[in-house]
Amino acid sequence: MVYRLHLVRHGQATHNPNHDITIPDPPLTETGIQQSIKLNEDFPYHQNVGLVITSPLRRTLQTAIIGFSTCLDGGTARLSLEPEIQAHSSRPCDTGSTVECLQIEFPDLRWSELDQGLGDIYPAKKGIYATDVESLEKRGGRAQGLLLREFKRLEGTGREDIVVVSHGGFLGYISGHREGIPNSRWRTFLVDFDDYGRISAKPIPIGLE
Repeated sequence: MVYRLHLVRHGQATHNPNHDITIPDPPLTETGIQQSIKLNEDFPYHQNVGLVITSPLRRTLQTAIIGFSTCLDGGTARLSLEPEIQAHSSRPCDTGSTVECLQIEFPDLRWSELDQGLGDIYPAKKGIYATDVESLEKRGGRAQGLLLREFKRLEGTGREDIVVVSHGGFLGYISGHREGIPNSRWRTFLVDFDDYGRISAKPIPIGLE
C-alpha cells in the first residue's frame, strides 16, 4: 500500500541566524514563530493528518505545536514525541534538554510517552542516539519501522497522512532524499515499504502536492 508522508523542517531557531552551535537546545526566534504560523496557514493537508511525530527538541516542538495547530487543536490528529528523529549531531544546539526541564515549558504534552523505554540515555548522544554515520543510518531505519507501524494503525481512519517534524540534518535518513527543506516548510512523499520495513519515498513535485 502507498501512504502519504509529509517531512517538515523546524522554523528558524536562535542558533540559525549566526550559526551559533553553542546555544543549548535553542528555541524558535520570532521569525521562526511567524514561519510556523504561515506553515499552519499554507499546509493543505490538515484534514488528512492523523499523526504528527516530532523530535523532542524545543524548536521542533514549537514548530509542530504552532505549525499544525489546525489539526492538533481540533483533536483530529495526535502529537507524538519521538527521540529517534532528534537532530543528527552532538553539538549543543542539536542536543535536547532533559524531560524534566521540557515538562515545565510544555506541560500539556505527553511526556510519559517519551519516558517509556528511554532509560538513562536521552538526551545524551550515545548508544542508540550516537552521532556516527552508522548509528544515524540505524536510527533512520528505526524511524522508518515506526512509520510503517503507524501508517498501518491509521489505515481506514480517513486520516491516514503522517507529518514528521525534524531537523535538516536528519530528514534525509528517513526519506533517502538529501535535498534541503527550508525552515518551517515541508516536502510531501508517496511512500511504500519493502518486506523488511525499509522505505521507498517518491517526492511529489512542489506545486502538485
